[in-house]
Amino acid sequence: MSLNKNQAAQISEKLKEKLIIFSFLAKGNHNNNYLVETNKRKYVVRIENNCQFNNLKKEYLLLKSLKPNLGPKVYFFDKTHKIIHSDYFVEEFIEGKHPTLLDDKFIFTMAKWLKKLHKQKKSCKKYSLLNAIKPYARNVNSHKDALTPNLYSKIGVLFDRVLAFCKKNNDIFSNRKTNSLLHRDLSRDNIIYDGKKIKLLDWEFSNYDFPEWDITYFIKSFKLDKDKIKYFLKNYRYPNSKSDKKRLLIISMLNTCGDMGYSVWRMDLVKQGKLKKSEKISILTRLKKDIKLLEKTIEDLESQDI
Repeated sequence: MSLNKNQAAQISEKLKEKLIIFSFLAKGNHNNNYLVETNKRKYVVRIENNCQFNNLKKEYLLLKSLKPNLGPKVYFFDKTHKIIHSDYFVEEFIEGKHPTLLDDKFIFTMAKWLKKLHKQKKSCKKYSLLNAIKPYARNVNSHKDALTPNLYSKIGVLFDRVLAFCKKNNDIFSNRKTNSLLHRDLSRDNIIYDGKKIKLLDWEFSNYDFPEWDITYFIKSFKLDKDKIKYFLKNYRYPNSKSDKKRLLIISMLNTCGDMGYSVWRMDLVKQGKLKKSEKISILTRLKKDIKLLEKTIEDLESQDI
């Protein structure tokens, strides 16, 4: 769903301001984003472009509930379709740069920021590792026709090992009583860092779950080496026991399974003609990297599992 000048002007009027200029910012899998500059400040208009996902209001309410300085401030959510024929919300435009230098200062700041975010908690039900992995396995099976038989067989063997491990260690998280608020998409493009403070963009996948999901995603996304991982975990104050290290590896394993399922789904979109054929190479490259990572993680876990 696009935004035109007249619609941008009407949104500015709802904010009781006057439109100066507007422009396209970025397109996501589930939303289109526009910069709207008024006579007072800059905003982002976030428009739903995939009604099947239907997550925009959830994202708006979550941003509204955030503690100050964690994410962008939100102003209003509009589902009337009077201005735009899709749901949308308006949020603060956060100016700044994405992190480029992966130094100790940034890693320290990121660890403290994540710890602050994860202090927002809610109670949770008893966690089953086996139930957690099953949707990822089903996702791969649902789109298996997009893969070559050899590639599907290789992934199937890996998932069988994952399922066996999860069955054996099903209750490893059963003592957890609370979930933490997570961002769930800690890529470089979603982080604004000015050398002192951090703010995060794009909260559409945010939910409440175990902190290890964000921790392992950040480590993978920024390709931290062993020394940087150790420094990050120390400043986050993640427990250093053997069992906690195992839990971190398990969530890393599940994270990779989720990423692989996402890649297989995107391969199916290419097959259906819903994504350009030119994207197939990059999707396959990512999938093959995740296969190697999953192999290594399973080996590490199996060697510890007595």
